[in-house]
Amino acid sequence: MLTRLKVITSYTGLARFLAECGEKPIGSVPSEIRTPYAYSQTHVVWDWAGVPVIIPETRHRRYEVYRVDGPLGPIDE
Repeated sequence: MLTRLKVITSYTGLARFLAECGEKPIGSVPSEIRTPYAYSQTHVVWDWAGVPVIIPETRHRRYEVYRVDGPLGPIDE
């Protein structure tokens, strides 16, 4: 289950948000959010102050941050 936490509308805002996240992804989840810019069947999960989040770009320069509740899958390498 995904819960939207915030919306980021600029590249600078995304960079600042990613600076608050961990350096490496902590897992992956199946893609439930439709996005015109991603073709993978999974989203990468990041650690944001202890909260697992995904950050899909849903429209041009519109990044939505979702909290991930549930099991995480392996990281695709």
